[in-house]
This record gives sequence, structure tokens and C-alpha cells, in this order.
Amino acid sequence: MKNVQPKPHSASARSCTKVHKKGIALGRSVDLTKFSGYDELIAKLDQLLEFGGELTSPKKDWLIVYTDNEGDMMLVGDDPWPEFCAMACKMYIYPKEEIQKMTPGTLS
Repeated sequence: MKNVQPKPHSASARSCTKVHKKGIALGRSVDLTKFSGYDELIAKLDQLLEFGGELTSPKKDWLIVYTDNEGDMMLVGDDPWPEFCAMACKMYIYPKEEIQKMTPGTLS
């Protein structure tokens, strides 16, 4: 006998989103509902993953991308915040030059 609870159909249905930094085996999880926008999220990722201000600097050497439920990869910040929160499955932080090498279609 299965006791299945229905999942809410809102952006907060997934409480945490996994974040991986290139070169680090362990990822971190962040709860997107705790942030009001991209600036807060990026500042928290900078602190959590010990970037020392590199993620928030105007001359960034790292970029944050995310995958959606279809596996498409997009840059963080390209979509309105509520849409991003509803779509983001995982986030990845890569060196800028690595993002630039990705083939068209890999990064929308």
C-alpha cells in the first residue's frame, strides 16, 4: 500500500538546488526561496564556495550556469528571477574561458 503525498505545484516545490564548482568534487546546496534575486544568490555562492569576491566582481573570471528540467544549460541571470527559481535543477560554476569554448546549443 503506497501513501503518496501530492507535491505542490509551485516554484518552491524543490527546496534546494545543487551547485557544483569546476575542480571541486563536492557540491553545495542552496535554497533559492531564501533569496530575493540574483545579487543575493551570487553573493552567497561567492561566500559558500570561497571565491573571495570573484563572483561579485565586475571583471569575473567565473560564470554561473544552470540546467533546467530538459537538460538545457543557460547562464544564470538571463531569465526573470521567478522563472529561474522554477526552472533551475542544478547550477555549475565554470571558468569564463571554459564557458566560451562550449558549443552553441550546449549553452542557450
